[in-house]
Amino acid sequence: MKALQLRSPLNVSYSSEDSSFASCEFSIYVNRDVTNINTNTVADYSLIAEPINNRVNFEIAELIRSKNDYLYEDDFYTARDTATYVLLRAVLLDSDGDEIDTKYNFFKVRDGYVDRNEVQLLNSEINPDPRTWNNNFNTTIAHNKDDPFGGTDAYFIVDTVDANGFILLDDELQLTGVHTLSVFLKGSNSVQIGKNSTNYIKVNLATGDVEGTAGTVIAYDIFKVGLFYKVSVVLTMALSDGFKLRESPPQDSDFMFIFSPTIIKGNLLNFTPSEVLLQSNTQVFSHSSIRPLYMVDRKESVAYNLKSSLNDRVLRVFFLFNPLVNSFIASITRREVFLINQTLTIPEKILCEPKYTPVKVSFINKFGVIQDLVFFKKREDSFSTNQQDFKANILRNGTYLPHTGQKQIINKQASAKVKLNTGFYPEDFNEVFKQLQYSTNYWIDDEPAILTGSNFAFKTSVNDKLINYSFDFEYANPDINNIR
Repeated sequence: MKALQLRSPLNVSYSSEDSSFASCEFSIYVNRDVTNINTNTVADYSLIAEPINNRVNFEIAELIRSKNDYLYEDDFYTARDTATYVLLRAVLLDSDGDEIDTKYNFFKVRDGYVDRNEVQLLNSEINPDPRTWNNNFNTTIAHNKDDPFGGTDAYFIVDTVDANGFILLDDELQLTGVHTLSVFLKGSNSVQIGKNSTNYIKVNLATGDVEGTAGTVIAYDIFKVGLFYKVSVVLTMALSDGFKLRESPPQDSDFMFIFSPTIIKGNLLNFTPSEVLLQSNTQVFSHSSIRPLYMVDRKESVAYNLKSSLNDRVLRVFFLFNPLVNSFIASITRREVFLINQTLTIPEKILCEPKYTPVKVSFINKFGVIQDLVFFKKREDSFSTNQQDFKANILRNGTYLPHTGQKQIINKQASAKVKLNTGFYPEDFNEVFKQLQYSTNYWIDDEPAILTGSNFAFKTSVNDKLINYSFDFEYANPDINNIR
């Protein structure tokens, strides 16, 4: 399950080895709450296509974006995440309209906006029907069981012989490189999901707890959908590897339900908002993170007497057992070496560097989450107004009113702008400021704003010494509301 970036083209591809494959009915379900996705309800989008060379492709990024109205969600700003869940359902039909196969894709998407040239193709490398796999492990497989999304496309797997039932399912694939293996599972025992008997993740299907990993597991993810657990694991595949499910430990007549097994090339695991921040500018500096360098002149000393032959081994052993000693050789008399440990107490005085009130600027970064930057240098506020006026009749019952002007303002509008300086940031924050420039949504101290400047040039410590950027913002809401 991946946080896909919707501003990039997002393609899904479906094919069938059945020569009668004539059309594909494609449905898209989008919801921020995964428990509200139900295939018995009307899909957000329904498409139909005829295959070319036995394959159909759908480009769905803009369709999902049109349903991902995160700015109008009550909890969006507190969640700080544009993410939403997407279920894709493809029913492959023959020329008579009979079902050949049903395939699913399920993932989380975020409204990222930078990698526009990246084409993401979701094409599973495994047949979703485990009855087609190379199973020789004395299991029975029944279809048309309840799945996590209100349908009946899950499979019921029963282990019939304890001695041979350790490996429940196995499908060897000719794949190389990093792939994401994922599957929905329901059961009462623990199961291993991986590429072979030494590289897997072990999950307790009764509790959803991860009981451990084995081998080289790059990453994994697990969460609950109804009575099922969605389990994903990222592994580096070799040609002899495949998709393997094993009960652990093996039990006689064990069973589990399986739905939508997929293998997709790449690391498709989800990320939390805190994991996709470009940089953090809220580091707290204290005496524990800063160790100032200083020189002393025998302010204090502690003598250690080494009454043994002087050699490198003796000195190494001494410093090994006295790790806090920061010393040098003071004198050598015969076989005695005096090591002087000098210390100095330095008083700390905490200074507040900013003269200006720090301003929090928030924006949606390229991974689709809200990121905060603190601007702590010069701030300039400005305001602009425009108005409409008219000439009024200032006579009342034939009397002139001297305190009333003949020209009156009928409509006045006002907007506020602010020019902010970032303060001095290290050069590795250039990418963060680039993403600030690229973003389309901004907040200044949690108030909506827009960025009005359009030019941006990188600064470097070599060319510019201290790096400070200036940005011009306009508050998105006018000071005097012009909506009538």
